[in-house]
Amino acid sequence: MSATIDEAIVARARAIAPLIEADADRAEADTTTTTVVVDALRESELFWLLVPREFGGLDTDVCTALAVFETLAYADGSVGWSAMANSTSSCFAAIYTGESAARTMFTDDARAIHAGMLGPVGSARRVDGGYRVTGQYSFGSGCAHASYIGAGTIETGDDGRQLTADSGLPAMRVVLMPRDQVDFRGNWDVIGLQATGSYDYVVDDVFVPEGFTYSLLEHTQQRGGENYGIGLFAITGAGHAGFGLGVGRRALDEIMKLASTRVRMAGFATIGTEQLFQHDLGVHDCALRAARALVFETYADADAQARAKGVVDVTTQARLRAVATYATRVATDATRFAFSWAGSAGLRDGVIQRCLRDLLAGSQHIYVDNNTLTGYATALVTDASAP
Repeated sequence: MSATIDEAIVARARAIAPLIEADADRAEADTTTTTVVVDALRESELFWLLVPREFGGLDTDVCTALAVFETLAYADGSVGWSAMANSTSSCFAAIYTGESAARTMFTDDARAIHAGMLGPVGSARRVDGGYRVTGQYSFGSGCAHASYIGAGTIETGDDGRQLTADSGLPAMRVVLMPRDQVDFRGNWDVIGLQATGSYDYVVDDVFVPEGFTYSLLEHTQQRGGENYGIGLFAITGAGHAGFGLGVGRRALDEIMKLASTRVRMAGFATIGTEQLFQHDLGVHDCALRAARALVFETYADADAQARAKGVVDVTTQARLRAVATYATRVATDATRFAFSWAGSAGLRDGVIQRCLRDLLAGSQHIYVDNNTLTGYATALVTDASAP
């Protein structure tokens, strides 16, 4: 199935792309999105791209969100990464939390921006009315401009013993706190995605009301339409896939611009006239276009399945993870090609170097781990052997 994309919403991302590009160096120096770009994202309402309309969001579908993430990442990988972290986190806060909590976070005049590490690395001890939360967190992408911070936890009882979910796995819960209840520690000195503000933070025995939490694995959609039926992990995957596709395409476009002027040392012609460059450019361009088509087709199929049946089957869920990983891999290979042919120009600060650093960093994320491909293969074999 082909994807249907709301071009008017994608146009909002294209409109602020020049501003994002102009501030990219400053953002890296600041280690977070600049105030100017944060304001532009706020004014364009892209922070609330995936928030239901009833809470003032754009209420978009997953394929349109994919295209927005791709567009922002093309302008600057760090902004694309942070914006996808903010918009997906805000989406989950809007559709999975309690009614009163959601309305507190998304008032007409103060729609919240969310960020944080949602992986279960902290603890949430059940108490009357909510949880006492403690934990040390890293990789809080986009947290410098967020008003609420999420934290993933393992639930425990009053006696401190770990609780178990119905699935038999540990009970995992995401909690949401106003930023002034979190102790930020900085510590973001990294090779890539330098401007994402993915700071460490500490939560020290903070009380979080029940309504400001949701189960990580067994969450239930409380509000919003059919466009959210694709689920938390698929929406997360759209962000990673869009990031990879955007940065990879930018790297190829940049090396194509250099191809007519760049002459390698001891060379006598521009790289664009060399047959090896031409061959490899053709391979990487086709591979990236094919990966993009696969990503959008897979997400469109999953979206249609969720709208028709209210659920996405296990194999499709595994495929969604796999195509995000695959797109990231293809994009990283294309960017390595661009960096290699850029020669000494790639060694200096510039777009191609930034693209390579950002993709090398982004490809380390657990969501696009190689296990997503083996998990998908397992699902395929299981389907093939089913009676």
